[in-house]
Amino acid sequence: MKVQRVELYVCPMMAPNDTSRLQELADSGRVTAENLVALAGKTEGTGFHDDWGRVLADIALRAWTAELLGIPADEVAERVTFVLSGGCPGVITPHITAVTREWVEVPEAGGTGGKRLVVGIAGSEAILPEEVGRMGMIRKVAEAAGRAMADAGIADPADVHLAMVKVPGLTTAGIKDAEARGHTVVTRDLTFGPEGAGAYANDAAALGAAMALGEVPEGRLSDEAVRRDWDLYSSVAMTSSGGEKRHGEVLIFGNSASSDSELRIGHGVTKDFIDAEGVRGALRSAGLEFDCLPSEDDLSRLVHVFAKSVIPGEDEVRGQHITLLDDHDGYQIGKALGGMLVASVTGRTTNYVSGGERNSHQGPPGGNIVAAVVRA
Repeated sequence: MKVQRVELYVCPMMAPNDTSRLQELADSGRVTAENLVALAGKTEGTGFHDDWGRVLADIALRAWTAELLGIPADEVAERVTFVLSGGCPGVITPHITAVTREWVEVPEAGGTGGKRLVVGIAGSEAILPEEVGRMGMIRKVAEAAGRAMADAGIADPADVHLAMVKVPGLTTAGIKDAEARGHTVVTRDLTFGPEGAGAYANDAAALGAAMALGEVPEGRLSDEAVRRDWDLYSSVAMTSSGGEKRHGEVLIFGNSASSDSELRIGHGVTKDFIDAEGVRGALRSAGLEFDCLPSEDDLSRLVHVFAKSVIPGEDEVRGQHITLLDDHDGYQIGKALGGMLVASVTGRTTNYVSGGERNSHQGPPGGNIVAAVVRA
């Protein structure tokens, strides 16, 4: 029987176009044209819709991947999924994680004992500017997420511990295009503020994943529910958006008995910005066993952490007033706070921490999703 064997390689980047660590992996034969399925990471820059650092990284990584695969750069998306989140404030190290998948023959499924890591990828149909932040985006992301889950070989949504989604955001050109064709857009605000296009895009993508995974029934979804009905959310979706995208790209991580991987994934939810125990809970969910704090031996088994850092909608943390909602640079500060929280537990700065939005359908109100991959 053929089953998946998945590996993750975390590669720090010294500049947005730094592909040297990826090249070392290719030269050593660990990353090949046959096994590379995804590149997910944090790129330096502002993280806003005009983040040219992220755009430069996307161009450089697609060029590198095209050379590895021996195909034109515009065909890379058909083979390899890209999920790049811009902005590395504080102690978030710019990095790219190469995800590889091989199919290996084993006598029977589950030979490693228990469920282990599998991955699946899929791209959506083109998402038009008038669909951003609305049901058009939700349905297209849901369809792609369903195919990504099938690609991973996961039948039970409970086995999905992380759904990473990158979708198009709105741009000035996109707004003009939609209006020239007689359509409206969800907003003309191109920021990640409460009524900004970035927040709408991210949240529609999260609800699309929630719909595919059965976390939210389609009947409760509508254009008006996006960034309004906070009872609707995904506990595993981490999404981001960018004006350089035209299609949605979905990367599903889960566990399956039909896996020969050495890795396992788990997830948890923090209750607020200072909930280190929520981060530790994600590590335990992935398989690390410790009481109060993980030991150095425990952390040596930790491969990578993915986390959201969404700003809460209230100006209090555990009953005490905070000024983050009034801070003009709250978007960056919110992301930096998440980076510090995760680093304080993991003892490393190469953690994928996306966020900065105010309120989100990514996780329950006030909480943030954390997923951890460990070596079993």
